[in-house]
Amino acid sequence: MNDNAIIIVQEEILANRKSFITYNVARLRALIGYLPSEKLELFYSIPLLLHVNSPDLPGYVNHPKTPHGVYRFFDSGFWKLAKKRLRIEGKAMPTFILKRSYVRGLYLVGSPGTLDQTDDSDLNYWVVIDRRLVSETQQELLQEKLARIKYWAKEACDHNLTFFVLDVEQMRRNDFSGMDQDGAATLRQALLKEEFYRTFILIAGQIPYWAILPSGLNDAEYTAWTETAGLLSGHHFVADDYVDLGNLISIKSEAYLGGLISEISRAQDNPVKTFIKASLMAYHHFFQEREGLLCNLMKKRYPESRLDSHLLDPQVFAFSSMIKFYEFIDDEDGLDLARECIYLRLTGYPVPSPLDKENPKKQVLRDYTKAWSWAGHQIDRLDSFGFWTEDERLQLENRITKKLFFLYELVSRSMGNLAPLSGMDPEGVAALKNRRESYFKTEPGKLPYCSASLRAQRAPCALRVVRRQGGSGADLWEVYHGRIRDAEDHEVPLFVAPELLRVLGWVVLNRLCKNERDAVVLQNLRTPMSKKRVQPLLEGLLAFFSDEASPFLNPRDSCARCWKVFVALDTDLAPYDNSLRSVDYLVQNTWGEMFFYSLDLRHIENDLLKCYEIAKRLWQYVQGAVPGESAYRIHEGSTIGDSATTRAIEDFIQSFRESDGGELEDQDRNRPPGTASNRQPRAPMIDLL
Repeated sequence: MNDNAIIIVQEEILANRKSFITYNVARLRALIGYLPSEKLELFYSIPLLLHVNSPDLPGYVNHPKTPHGVYRFFDSGFWKLAKKRLRIEGKAMPTFILKRSYVRGLYLVGSPGTLDQTDDSDLNYWVVIDRRLVSETQQELLQEKLARIKYWAKEACDHNLTFFVLDVEQMRRNDFSGMDQDGAATLRQALLKEEFYRTFILIAGQIPYWAILPSGLNDAEYTAWTETAGLLSGHHFVADDYVDLGNLISIKSEAYLGGLISEISRAQDNPVKTFIKASLMAYHHFFQEREGLLCNLMKKRYPESRLDSHLLDPQVFAFSSMIKFYEFIDDEDGLDLARECIYLRLTGYPVPSPLDKENPKKQVLRDYTKAWSWAGHQIDRLDSFGFWTEDERLQLENRITKKLFFLYELVSRSMGNLAPLSGMDPEGVAALKNRRESYFKTEPGKLPYCSASLRAQRAPCALRVVRRQGGSGADLWEVYHGRIRDAEDHEVPLFVAPELLRVLGWVVLNRLCKNERDAVVLQNLRTPMSKKRVQPLLEGLLAFFSDEASPFLNPRDSCARCWKVFVALDTDLAPYDNSLRSVDYLVQNTWGEMFFYSLDLRHIENDLLKCYEIAKRLWQYVQGAVPGESAYRIHEGSTIGDSATTRAIEDFIQSFRESDGGELEDQDRNRPPGTASNRQPRAPMIDLL
């Protein structure tokens, strides 16, 4: 390449670099503007905590080889801000800084700095390193350092951080395996790189070459430009300031199908957000050949970036593309749903709230509703989302679910008979599909999931469990949201069931309360199910099905296995003699689904026979579980300690184990205390039957 060509390349790169920096600053200003003031200190501190390893700062790991150091961090504004806020003396810093910078780049990815950002938005950092220069021991030390920073952020600022450590070469070839436990990241492949390039904010470190090279380059052209850029030198260009994370000009069709499978599998967390992302995937699948990828369309318009303007907001591009897609396929229902989801997302779904007049999202919504020709009642309906009943919210989620399956089928049919999804083995794909279908499937005894909006609310004492008498005279247990109200108030219950354990199981399944004693208010209880009995039952459920003990989901598990069984012996006692009339079971599988079953014992007079039937049903649930993983607990609130009924049931379980093979006896000896019997087996008393 001659000198004139090199000069032309250098001038274009420098111009593109200037445009990118302006765009990046605009995104940073938007991010800071949306962040609550109490979390700004956290945001300002994260880069410094990665750059140094000091015992005086959070994230310290007491090992001399702990990787730290962000490339050219001292040249960034974050250094001055963090040093001022943490009152750090600059002279003391070199002691805790390595000569080599292990972190090539620190990037914030996703909703921060976009219209999609809310007060509760997680800060998702991508930490890019060169694994050729970092030993396995050092990688473990780096993960330990990041884990300690996350813990500090949650404890000190009550904010969630996520760190993904990625290798330069790994990103270059679109390998994102290891970013999640269920293998879904492998399915999404280049979709993750498109999301990265479309939404990333450079916090510190090297600028990706992609951001400063012309838009729309094919792979050969991209390689030629990066090689030429590496030859440039001078005061205004230093090749080490940039990193090659690879080009992205198109995405294979199977990646979109895999991405849709992945999104549908996690739709319960935030169905509105999932619908927007899935619609964007469908848009890319059908439009990328004629229009190109959204990240490249955005980069082409970097020169138009202005401070405090939403012209180049990644979410604005996503919203526009989603609307264009549903207009293109002439789907009126999809178009209406897309507009509703945009409105709800901008007002803070899953817990929307009115926007302040000064909030820039307010003007964006005005522009949208005007362009959509919405009437006042349409806006009022969505503004009052906080007053919707639980049934109305679930109806919205069901609409979204049906549309997600529609998108999957639409993309699948357009692909024809393609080979299995690349990048993931058929067993893993089958497992994800099965989990997706199982989640939305209605089965006898299966407890339903509540709305994402209800699950996201964290107000203290937010639930009331009330006992009422139904029209037939039988008791009903109802769950309500909010404070205790007068009898004349007309409330719609969140959930109703005739069995207490089914209702409490629904509360526990949906994580609507934690282990706080007053998280659930019990109302209108009476003998024999008094508060003295119900409160320990609830506390036992919360402890047994705790978040800390959630199962590890093996991506190769094509079907769910029994994981935990809770047996309640005294939720249906005869008031005259406290004899067992039935026993209730809560069964949770390794996919997190929960089922309620009840065993009628009224036809059995002998107490030992009742214990045998209870144990036989329990054994049906736990015998197919993987050794060492399944656990059960027998709750008998009417007694203190190990009662005769519980002992008899466990004796029968032990006899079933012994008759099923010696390996199960070994499994029982290795079982943690408190999940199943760890006592020496006694005579099973089978002869009495």
